[in-house]
Amino acid sequence: ARKEVEAFINFQAYHDLLTRLPNRTLFKDRLDLAIIHARRSEQKLAVMFLDLDRFKIINETLGHAMGDRLLQAVASRLEQCLRKGDTLSRFGGDEFTLLLPSINNHEDARRISRKLIKAFHKPFKLDSHEVFVGVSIGIAVFHEAGESLDQLIQNSHIAMYHVKARGKDGYRFYCPAMCVDTADRLSLER
Repeated sequence: ARKEVEAFINFQAYHDLLTRLPNRTLFKDRLDLAIIHARRSEQKLAVMFLDLDRFKIINETLGHAMGDRLLQAVASRLEQCLRKGDTLSRFGGDEFTLLLPSINNHEDARRISRKLIKAFHKPFKLDSHEVFVGVSIGIAVFHEAGESLDQLIQNSHIAMYHVKARGKDGYRFYCPAMCVDTADRLSLER
């Protein structure tokens, strides 16, 4: 019984209990290891930041219990699109992160992005409701979009916001000009 309790506590420490996916802590640990491996083997990797489109509307109109069920269904559908060795995590709320280790080029990340977006074209069935949500995806490729764990996550997040600003339900790769736009907007707000 004690071992079961320890195993459950360990699971709780590194997983999101709603979706059963790795949480932010475990994602960062895996990303850190992937960066070390990519440096050593001179490979690329991609970090994707995914944000659900129209989730807030569904959560507010159908209730939080339905929102939770939708998040579980989304996690399950996303997992079906991944390659062995990829890491999908729930970052928080309706945000997910995805680590694609050992990619050859941008096309590998582009292919996965299209597959993820296409998976959201089918509705999610929640009791008698059919709901549609989309996904906005920001992509940061190691070395180009950053050398560190924090840079890659932040830059994929910035790229995702650029997708949202241009109509949602799509993907974009991070480029340095995005950071300038963000800094200019912050300066203007100040």
